Amino acid sequence: MKTAMSVLTAAFLLLTFVSCSDDDPAPGTEFSIASVSPESGTVGTEVVITGTGFPEEATGLQLTFGGVSAPIVSLTPTRITTTVPSGATSGEIRLSADGFSVPAPGSFTVLSDLVSTTYSNLPAPQTGGQGEPVGGPFTRFSFETGEITESETEWDIAFRGTTIAVNGGVATGTADEPVRNGEAGATLVSGLFDEVASAAGLSFAQDAVGAFAIPSGSGAGWYNYNPATFTINPIPGAVLVFRTHDGKVAKVEILSYYRDAPAQPNAFTDEARVYTFRYVYNPNEGETQLN
Repeated sequence: MKTAMSVLTAAFLLLTFVSCSDDDPAPGTEFSIASVSPESGTVGTEVVITGTGFPEEATGLQLTFGGVSAPIVSLTPTRITTTVPSGATSGEIRLSADGFSVPAPGSFTVLSDLVSTTYSNLPAPQTGGQGEPVGGPFTRFSFETGEITESETEWDIAFRGTTIAVNGGVATGTADEPVRNGEAGATLVSGLFDEVASAAGLSFAQDAVGAFAIPSGSGAGWYNYNPATFTINPIPGAVLVFRTHDGKVAKVEILSYYRDAPAQPNAFTDEARVYTFRYVYNPNEGETQLN
């Protein structure tokens, strides 16, 4: 009798196990994430995730950046290639499959795109000159807004005549210069604009008593004066790299000192003290890339 009961009990338990196995599949094999490279990037940046035990197929695999689903470009048991998805925000990268979910170590920073554009016809009038005291207000410019600004604090560089001031340092002693209250600085780099790829390692000067961070005078900074044609012309290969008032970076190439940037300016017919320049601005704090 006891033997028969034992057999029935064993059979019941076996059926129960089989039934549970059919209705409730066991969770998938656990996996782990070892590293994410790079740890920051703009939308569309390729990101490689390494680890162990990743699923063999992407079906059912979910990868998210700050809660936003990311595509699986390629997959092996130890490596996943993806791209930063549109709408992603800085934060956690998480991988989930078959009821198992793990976060990547650390957090991922989603960067804003670099701003690359040209600003045309920025007026930089001055009074005096030709032996008379130079004066007049500077025209202040903000890289963050990409516009001329009247703000006394949220500006990065300022123009008057051939002089460019930065929002960092102290008053130079010239008339009507703007008050500096930021940490801006500047340096001059010789080379092709597109090849100045980063501000890393550069030393930035600030405006000081008796001297601007960007040297003034023909051949000393960004321009040459041609006495035969009485024209101001940008020096080829003179790239101005700036630290902004709030510690970000930008690079600038002056294209023209005359309205509408004529190819061959005429000092008698073309309006001077009107800048056209192109620039690249990196809006990401702590980042130095300029390409």
